[in-house]
Amino acid sequence: MYKLGVIGGMGPLATVKFYDKIVLNTEAYNDNEHIDLIVLNHSTMPDRTKCIIENKDTEFLNEIKKDLEILERIGIDVVAIPCNTSHYFYDEFKNFTNLKIINMIEETILEIKRRGIKKVAVFGTLGTLNSKVYNKYAKENGIEVKELSLEDKKTVMDIIYKIKETNNLESKDFVEILNRYCNDKTIGIIACTELSLLDIPENLNTIDALDVLVNKSIEYSGAKIKNKYKN
Repeated sequence: MYKLGVIGGMGPLATVKFYDKIVLNTEAYNDNEHIDLIVLNHSTMPDRTKCIIENKDTEFLNEIKKDLEILERIGIDVVAIPCNTSHYFYDEFKNFTNLKIINMIEETILEIKRRGIKKVAVFGTLGTLNSKVYNKYAKENGIEVKELSLEDKKTVMDIIYKIKETNNLESKDFVEILNRYCNDKTIGIIACTELSLLDIPENLNTIDALDVLVNKSIEYSGAKIKNKYKN
């Protein structure tokens, strides 16, 4: 019955954004043409960056396993997890279930490769950046990753957690950082779903991993995509 299962709450506002984009980007002309989906808004999920940095992943993985078991019992077809940092554990996720789990990191890199872009800069949590989860897939696809300075990494992390704490969506500081790295030859990957909440100028050369996950979720659920990627 249900096509798509979403393990959300990482964070809650980003999960709302993901669902909003699913609805707005599905080609549907009445209620019945939209995707049947289940959202597990698991807001008490252990902090992913802390799990990676402190090498304490057991509690987080146990919670993910429980959620996947819930989705298996419901009988969904495909799983989306709108959290970039959590995909550091993607291989472990696959060991927990036979359900298809969309790999938003790999799908984003493949979309960049499809566009013929050879260089990226990644903007996300310290968990995402320090674990180099994007670098792995970029290297496999012949794409160079331009590293952020330590100061910019810290500033981006502060912006992300300020959004989590206050829901303040002021984007000026983040846009200033994007301008230092994004150009005609380097695309910036918006690699944290909190950053996906910010207003990014269209003239900046960026791709949002959340948008990639949205489109792949629609596609794998058997629906049609209304709005394709920005090229």
